[in-house]
Amino acid sequence: MAKRRRAYFMDASYVVKKGRTYVALLLKGKKVVKLYYRYDPYFLVDGPVERKEEFLDIQAQKKNGRIASPIHVEEAEKYVGLEKKKLIKLYCREPSDVPAIKSQIPFPCFESSIPFVRRFIFDMQLSPFHVITYEREGREIKKIISVKEPKEAPQMETLSFDIETYNPMGAPREKKDPVIMISYRGRNKGVLTYKESSREFVESLENEKAVIERFSEIIAEENPDVIYGYNSANFDLPYLDARAKKLNARLMPGRFKGGMRSLRKGMINGYEIGGRVHFDLYPVMRFFGFIGLIKAQKFTLDAIAEEVLGKRKLDVKKEDIYQLWDQGGVDQLADYSIVDAELTYDLGENFLPLEMEMSSTAKIPLFQVTLSTSGQLVENLLMYHAAERKELIPRRPVGEAIYERLNAPIQGAFVKLPEPGIYENIAVLDFRGLYPSIIVSYNIDPGTLLEDGGENAYVSPTGAKFTKEKQGLVPVVLDYLVDMRSKIKSRLKTMDRSSAAYVKMNARSHALKILSNSFYGYLGYARSRYYSRPCAESVTAWGRKHIMDTIQKAEKAGFQVLYADTDSVFLIYEEKNQVRDFMNGINDSLPGKMELELEGFYTRGVFVSKKGGEARGAKKKYAMIEDDGRIKIRGFELVRRDWSDIAKDTQLKVLEAILKEGSKQKAVRIVRETIKELEKGTVPLEKLAIITQLKKDPTRYEIKSPELSAAKKMLKRGIPVERGTIISYVVGRKGASISEKAVPLELAEDYDVEYYVNNQVLPAVMKILKELGYDEYSMKVGGKQKSLDSFF
Repeated sequence: MAKRRRAYFMDASYVVKKGRTYVALLLKGKKVVKLYYRYDPYFLVDGPVERKEEFLDIQAQKKNGRIASPIHVEEAEKYVGLEKKKLIKLYCREPSDVPAIKSQIPFPCFESSIPFVRRFIFDMQLSPFHVITYEREGREIKKIISVKEPKEAPQMETLSFDIETYNPMGAPREKKDPVIMISYRGRNKGVLTYKESSREFVESLENEKAVIERFSEIIAEENPDVIYGYNSANFDLPYLDARAKKLNARLMPGRFKGGMRSLRKGMINGYEIGGRVHFDLYPVMRFFGFIGLIKAQKFTLDAIAEEVLGKRKLDVKKEDIYQLWDQGGVDQLADYSIVDAELTYDLGENFLPLEMEMSSTAKIPLFQVTLSTSGQLVENLLMYHAAERKELIPRRPVGEAIYERLNAPIQGAFVKLPEPGIYENIAVLDFRGLYPSIIVSYNIDPGTLLEDGGENAYVSPTGAKFTKEKQGLVPVVLDYLVDMRSKIKSRLKTMDRSSAAYVKMNARSHALKILSNSFYGYLGYARSRYYSRPCAESVTAWGRKHIMDTIQKAEKAGFQVLYADTDSVFLIYEEKNQVRDFMNGINDSLPGKMELELEGFYTRGVFVSKKGGEARGAKKKYAMIEDDGRIKIRGFELVRRDWSDIAKDTQLKVLEAILKEGSKQKAVRIVRETIKELEKGTVPLEKLAIITQLKKDPTRYEIKSPELSAAKKMLKRGIPVERGTIISYVVGRKGASISEKAVPLELAEDYDVEYYVNNQVLPAVMKILKELGYDEYSMKVGGKQKSLDSFF
């Protein structure tokens, strides 16, 4: 007799038993269970529906030599654009049958490349971390009755870990160098090693094999739903896996006898742990850095922990680890290792709520979300809702189609450049979510695009027409996300910031913002299933129209328009109420979801010239100070990775002197004092380090560069370097060219004063000080100064 149960849906995979396919659902109730649901793979064919039974005669040979045939056929009806279309729905025994059978069909096939588990989630309308009610017999689910969003997210058990390896050659060698420590942090914390230590949190075992096997026991005892690591898919897990195999050690981190497997998703490496979520924080931090959620210059554990937590790793250099191990420094190594595990744990706990919300919103299991780009999240969400709306999911583009899209760039946003100088009383107005609001307001969607015209339509500045009669998939989904975030932001204002409910709600707000802001880019992405050049062009064209209309109306209202870019306008004002009245008037004329907002009032701002000294200002290169004293900086070297700290710090101090105090004299004095410190040779090397990332393997560079020179010097010392490695180097005194002078920070002993004065500090500040009438010569030896009052 079937029993009715309720549980959180966590994840899914599939197995083939006796020639039939079962989805394995990971469910969390009082305990975590794996149950099975029989479900047949299928795909759609745009062929003669009246002859559908003939498709059952297809026999296709698979790569393994087995013969695959359809097991069932039926008629299906899907929306294609605004019209319904009849299709043939072919069912198969297992997912690997689909490509083989498809290859024997001379008609267009659809929805054949959707991963099987995703297909199941779409059809059943499941959402990770939502509660499903189901009926089961034994370990088999007979029926999924309902899927509902819970009031509370499931309580996740978590564990972090980190390994230390013996490394006499700099880079550890899997086949030769042992794992000497494994640290962990969950309900308990500790370090596993095979040397004696006086630290209470250290457990000393017999040998490396015993350490690895004890780690498996720790995982079983802690029984985490999520295992945190930092760069663990690239290093810790593959290294542990290799050592376990060499030593014949039992390494079983998964549930239900689940092991591990490596996989690659686009440019990202993943390591899947059966029955648990492996949450490698490194690719997630890179993703958040790319979209601007975090502002770190580097993505090491140390840099991210400092940025997010205000904490640092202990000061132990990687190349010194083997010496500490050999020379009695086990306690110091244990302290270092446990801090790494704790930092990883704290970061994981900080970002887990957001990733869970991303998973639930985008309808992708958590492990896959940690490896996904924003475009992949948007695509999955659109396919999910397309299935809900019975719309045919477009095929993924290949080959020539992608090439043609890449070679047809779309015109971007409108920019009005500023006149360089220093200004007072600046108001900044911007359109709230400009591109998402345009998509929703004008119903922009590949399926609503009218090829033959139509009276009841929105007509874009490009001439494209979008029907008003039926809301498209993209606007519907985006409208829901934008509305949901607006409601959540209102609720957040009334909630206790320290409460668990606030943390969850704030995470959801961030997740919705990330997804909403990715839709326009996805419409114009060459590899998108929902790519549409007319749609993407119309979004930017309407954006240009609205910003230009706003500029025209502002000038007519008596404002000086200082600068405008994409979705914002900078106005010089006399009275704040005039700005608010103008904004309200614009909003009265805007369609649908569009809204102009007040971003802020600024007492003073600096706008600099372009390179080459043109009279026009540079795009997105300015600094302003708000009424409350906060400084907003855009485009200066302060926020770039490839400038040293001394250049960034000097620039920030100069900006503060001008914006906060209105003192050009102090700004000049700061620069001259910095130059003197450099000439004395007293500046710490850490402040002179230039940070960059290798774009390819060091052996594949054709042109000499400072980072390549530094990378080669690291390789000579046995320090591992590959594509993607972050290089920190100092320009020293030895060598003829800057490239030859570049030395890895950890190997640097001196610095080239001339380089740092002329190539770092002065370029960072002269764009600003030039607007005050100074040149580089006057910075070094003194010169005529203008009054700051002359610029207002």
